Amino acid sequence: MKRKTFIRSISVMLLAAMTVLIIGPAVRADGEPSDGIGRFVSALYSECLGRDPDPTGYNEWCQKLASGQITGKQAAYGFFFSDEFLNITLNSYPDETIDRFYRVFLDRPADIDGFYYWYDRLYQVDGSIAELFNGFADSEEFRNKCLSFGVNPGDHIDVPYGFGKTEAYFRLYWEDAFGPEVTSFFENHTDRTPRSTYSASDYAICQQFADRYFRPEWTDLQKLEFTALWIRVNVHYASNGAIGSSYTDAIFNHRNGQCIQYNGAMLAMMSYLGYDVRMVHGHIGPRHNNHYWGEIDVNDVTYIIDTGCIEDNNLHFMVNAAEWADYYTP
Repeated sequence: MKRKTFIRSISVMLLAAMTVLIIGPAVRADGEPSDGIGRFVSALYSECLGRDPDPTGYNEWCQKLASGQITGKQAAYGFFFSDEFLNITLNSYPDETIDRFYRVFLDRPADIDGFYYWYDRLYQVDGSIAELFNGFADSEEFRNKCLSFGVNPGDHIDVPYGFGKTEAYFRLYWEDAFGPEVTSFFENHTDRTPRSTYSASDYAICQQFADRYFRPEWTDLQKLEFTALWIRVNVHYASNGAIGSSYTDAIFNHRNGQCIQYNGAMLAMMSYLGYDVRMVHGHIGPRHNNHYWGEIDVNDVTYIIDTGCIEDNNLHFMVNAAEWADYYTP
C-alpha cells in the first residue's frame, strides 16, 4: 500500500501568493498580466499540482490568458491533463483527486453529497478524470470564479470520456485495500461476534451515520469503504485534544480527533456491522511515533485498519500486518 501526503494548508496558499510577488504582477488591460490572472494561475499550480509555479511556466500561462489566446477552461485543461497531474492522480486516493477538482474549480472542499456523486461516477462510468473535468469546468461556480479573477471562462471543451483514464489505479486500489479473499469474508460474516466494547450510545451514533449516508443496495464492503473515505475528507486533526464524549461522537458529530478517535470510530462502525475488531496501541514509522490503530483477523491473517484524517499521512485499510511489521510495532 502506498503512503502519500496530501498537501492542503494555508502555508501553501501563502507560498503561492509570495511567488506571485517574487515573479511580478500578472496582466493588465493593456496586455500585461493582472494580479487577478496571476492569482488564478498560482492557484492552478498550488491546488492542482501541489507545488509553487516555475517562473517560465507561470509567465507563459499568464500571458496567454491576458492576451486572450486561451480561456480559463483551456488553462485548467492544460493543468489537469498534463503528464504531471496524471502521474499525481495515479498515485492518489480517489478522495484526494476529487478534492483537487473541488478546490481548483469551486474554491472549496467537497460537500459529502457532491463527493459521493463524483466518487460513484468514477467507479461506475469509466474511471477517467474526463468525467470530472466535463462536470466541473462547465459549472456556474467555475464561471463565476474566472470572472472574479478577470479571466474569460470560455466555452465548453469536449473531452471524450475515457481520456485521462485512471482505471489501472482504481483496480490497484481496490485489490490492495480489500482483495478477493477479504471481499468474500465481508459478504458472509453472520457468525462473527464483535470483540471491541462499544456502548449503546456509540451504536446509536453509527446508526445515525448509516441512516444518513448508506444506501440500501450497498454491501458491507462499500459501507466501510465509504466510512473510511468520509473520515479522511471530513475530519480534521485536533492538535489540542478532541471534542466529544466518545470516539464516535468526536468523529461523526464534531468531525475532529486524533488517531485514537478516528480509528476508534472506524472500528466502532465495523463492530456495528458485526465484525470482530480490536484497537492496538503501539508505535509507527522509523521514529516510533506513539499511535493507535485497528486490527482484524481474517482466515488466520491479521489486517491493519488505519484511517487517517485529511491532515494525516496514513490511510491503510485491510493491509496485511505481516508486511508492515517493521512500521507498526505494538
